Amino acid sequence: MMNPSDTPQITQIAPEDTPQLIASLTGWRDQLTDTIEQMPAEAFQRLVLRLLEKDGVHDIDVSHSHERVEGMGIFGGGGFLSFRVSFRCIRGGARISSAEVDDFRRGVMLGRADKGLLITTGKFTQEAELKAAADRSPEILLIDGEGLNDKLKALGLGLRTEQVLVERVIIEQEWFAGV
Repeated sequence: MMNPSDTPQITQIAPEDTPQLIASLTGWRDQLTDTIEQMPAEAFQRLVLRLLEKDGVHDIDVSHSHERVEGMGIFGGGGFLSFRVSFRCIRGGARISSAEVDDFRRGVMLGRADKGLLITTGKFTQEAELKAAADRSPEILLIDGEGLNDKLKALGLGLRTEQVLVERVIIEQEWFAGV
């Protein structure tokens, strides 16, 4: 027997509401980024911790300042391998530079982590991406704002998805011409 809450809900949208619907389908990333950037510092830290924990990082030791959260944790542990990961999560619209990547890599090495995870709500400069991709140890993984939004969506943290069925009517001119 089907649970009534499992039945798809069908809502008809008035034509004048279509632009609003399209904006909600495409503008969620910007809206989510704005929401994260407006969170109080303590809530931002809790969000970062939940994200890391849900993604498999445990034994997290964290420090933070107003616009960044950083620390160390253990990734894995459910299988044969686990490793120490150092993370830094920066919010704000500024592009993250190669100097920031270098600074972070030094911190990862000083903390004796195996890998580094540098997350931003913004973007990285091309030089920063090249610096992180360089074949150097420790490995640094960059997650920009779009990647962060996708990860939050995939993990179901503060987001839920709905399927939207759109009916498009196409007038078949050839059919009318042949009547």
